[in-house]
Amino acid sequence: MAEKALTVRCDELGFLADDLLQTLHHLDKEEMGLGKFIGLVYGSGFEAQPHLLQKIAELIPVIGNTSVSLAAVKNASIFFATMQKLNIKHPRTFDQLPANVDLSLYVQKFSGGCGGVHIKPAQSIQNHLSENHYFQNVMEGLSVSLLFITNGNEVEVVGFNEQWLSANAQTPFRYGGAVSHADLSVSVKQQLLSAAQQLTVAFGLVGLNSLDAIVQSASQTVKSAEEICPEVQSAEQVYVLEINPRLSATVDLYADEEKALFYRHVEACLSKRLIGAIGHKSQEIVSSISKAHAVVYADIDVTLMLGIDWPSWVTDTPIQLDRPLKIIAGAPVCSVIAYADSADAAKKEVLTRVQQIKNLLQSSH
Repeated sequence: MAEKALTVRCDELGFLADDLLQTLHHLDKEEMGLGKFIGLVYGSGFEAQPHLLQKIAELIPVIGNTSVSLAAVKNASIFFATMQKLNIKHPRTFDQLPANVDLSLYVQKFSGGCGGVHIKPAQSIQNHLSENHYFQNVMEGLSVSLLFITNGNEVEVVGFNEQWLSANAQTPFRYGGAVSHADLSVSVKQQLLSAAQQLTVAFGLVGLNSLDAIVQSASQTVKSAEEICPEVQSAEQVYVLEINPRLSATVDLYADEEKALFYRHVEACLSKRLIGAIGHKSQEIVSSISKAHAVVYADIDVTLMLGIDWPSWVTDTPIQLDRPLKIIAGAPVCSVIAYADSADAAKKEVLTRVQQIKNLLQSSH
C-alpha cells in the first residue's frame, strides 16, 4: 500500500539520527516536498532518543505523543514515581539495587529498550552503574497488554492481549508474540483500563498506546524481594510494567477487523476526537475471532536460498532476494500469523506454525 519504502539505518538505540534526518530532507526536496504529507506517524526506534522526535517535529508534524511525553514515560524514575503516586501497582523497581539483595529475583532493563532483548538477569550484570538502566523485581504470572487509543483525557479500548516470550540463552526475555481478545476477567480488564486512564492524564498521552502488565492469580505465590516467605494474593492483581507510548506490535492484531484503526489514531492526535470503533467508548471491540502473531528467530545461522515457497500465513519475509541471504543465530527471520475462535486456539496454532517454519529453514539450509 505504500507509495515508497525507504531504509534507514539503526543500532541498539534505534534509528541513526543523521541517517533518518537526511532521509527526510531528501523527501523534502522531491516534488511538493514534505508539505504534501499531513504528518509523520512513528512506532519504535525513538524511546532511547526522544530528542530526535523533536528534530523531526521541526520538519513535519508528528502524529503521536510528543517528545516530552515520550521522554517522561521512558524515564524509569519519573514513570514509576508517577505510578507510586497514583497507587498503581507495579513490580519493585530501583535505580540501584540495595545491598545484599538476592540478585536472582531481579532483572536489569534499559529505559529506552523494546522487544525484550535489552532485559538481562541482574546476576549476569557486571557493572551496576549503567546509564539509563534500572532494576526490577521478576514476577511470575500471565503477561498481558492493553491496546488503547486516547485523546489525552478519555480512553477507548482497542483490545486486551496475551503476550509471550521467545527466550534463548542470550536474550531470556525476548518478545515472542501476542494474541488478541485474550480471555481475561472483568476485574483484570478494569484494572488495566484504570491504569491506562490515569497514566494517560498524567503524561498527556494521545493516539494509540499499549500498556504491558503481569497478572497474578488469586492462588499464585509471589516471590518477594524483601522476604522470601510466600505471599498469597486475595484476588487477581495487575502489576504494570510499562507503557509503549506509540504504535506497538499489537496494532497488527486489530488492523484487519478495524479498517479505520489508523485513521482513529490520526484523529485522536490531530483533532483530539475519539470516533470509536462501534460507537461505544471504553468498550472492547466485539469480535469472535482472535488473531495471533509470532516472530520466528533463527536458532542457528541459516542461509535463505532463492525461491523459498513461504506459506500464505507467513509475513515480514525478506523480499527481492537476488542472492542467498545469511541470517545469524538469534536474528528474526519472519513472522507468522493465525486466526481462531479463541485466543488459546490461535496461540496454539501460531506456535505450531513457528515450528513449521523452523523445520522449513532446516530443510532448505
